[in-house]
Amino acid sequence: MRLITVVFTIFSLSLLGQQMPQFRQIPMNYSVYNPSGMAMNKQSNISLIARWQMLGFGNEPRTIACIGQTMIKKKVKTIFNPGSRIQREYEPLQKKKNIVVQHFVGGQVISDNYGAFKYLDVSGSYAANIPINKTWKLSAGLRMGLRNNVFSPSQASVLNLNDPQLPYGGGDATYDAYLANGLRALSLSSGFGLTLFSKKAIFSGAIHHGGIPNGLVQQTSFFDQQYHWNALIGYTFKIANGLDLQPILVAKQMNHGPVSLEATLMTTINYIFWAGINYHYNASAGLMAGMEVSDNLKIGYAFDFSTNRINRFSNGGHEIYLSYGF
Repeated sequence: MRLITVVFTIFSLSLLGQQMPQFRQIPMNYSVYNPSGMAMNKQSNISLIARWQMLGFGNEPRTIACIGQTMIKKKVKTIFNPGSRIQREYEPLQKKKNIVVQHFVGGQVISDNYGAFKYLDVSGSYAANIPINKTWKLSAGLRMGLRNNVFSPSQASVLNLNDPQLPYGGGDATYDAYLANGLRALSLSSGFGLTLFSKKAIFSGAIHHGGIPNGLVQQTSFFDQQYHWNALIGYTFKIANGLDLQPILVAKQMNHGPVSLEATLMTTINYIFWAGINYHYNASAGLMAGMEVSDNLKIGYAFDFSTNRINRFSNGGHEIYLSYGF
């Protein structure tokens, strides 16, 4: 009799698990999947995204992300003339530059729990924004950090090889080797991305989660970080004064896994309210809505439900978004 665990059955990718956080309201914070996305928002801000997926199973995926960023601004130098009777600030004229590169720094903390697997990822990010012409800009971003992976045997239901009614007592070579190689592992996490954008269009691509730093050392546990890539394309149509419509298409893939396709259609009213629909191919669909409470505070909510066989066991998922600018 083969080893069967609840967590492996639910999420299908055995031993690899969900290594990328899954969010619905990506248009509100592109830097979640691509560090170069920080360059699209010049306002310093800190955001919180909390998501609960596929409720009803028990031990379902729960993800909380805290993301912050700020643009590095140069201080204007002032010159004082000590020989002058009246001291006043003097601002020298700055030479006009054809290309002005803007720099952004930030970071994120992500806690992701999915069944018996948990991880905490803490990383810092940097992005540079380079204008190509009056319309288009190109940004490049880099993210580096540490990830602590944990496996909790008490949350994995394992069948006894001889009698499924009895607790697991060993004997499965794969599972026993998994436990013997350690229940936690600390590793490097990283990401690099590019974004080409204008006021109406966006094209971006990124690759994440080690591989390059982790590939230099031999894996000492089953927490083998995989390459992840994602690509995004979006365009904003101005329907009327104060009414915009933005379709977005996202493609994601983990190494050795299938390609994931997501489509989002968002509408913005008076630049204050937004609402949209989201469809994850062969997985789920959902609704989202939000508003700018003030010049600094934004709130959003998303609900989704499974569109495959999981729908018979799941009550859907919820996501909350909060952002404060300063």
